Amino acid sequence: FMSNAVKFTPQKGIIEVTASMLDDRHVRIAVSDTGCGIPEQDREKIFEKFRQADGSLTRKTPGTGLGLAISRELATLLAGSIGLQSEVDTGSTFWLDIPITLTKETGQNQ
Repeated sequence: FMSNAVKFTPQKGIIEVTASMLDDRHVRIAVSDTGCGIPEQDREKIFEKFRQADGSLTRKTPGTGLGLAISRELATLLAGSIGLQSEVDTGSTFWLDIPITLTKETGQNQ
């Protein structure tokens, strides 16, 4: 998420990383930016392998279109999920929700 935020946010834009508890068993890690945003019709395809919102040969940003597909697969392996909220010309927030467990020794989240 972070590399895409850096890639698609203007030089004076803002990128924010947050971590929060959704409940006592799930954590959310989110990356928000003030970048270009993603049109609604492209939001699902950007999670597919080798797909990008701008798939043209003249696109301004480099990339293979694998990062978000790999992120989704890793989230699934962790019994979690990823998602996004985006508005064109305003920015995007990508998040990872994953379960956590308490350790018996300390009672702390792991």
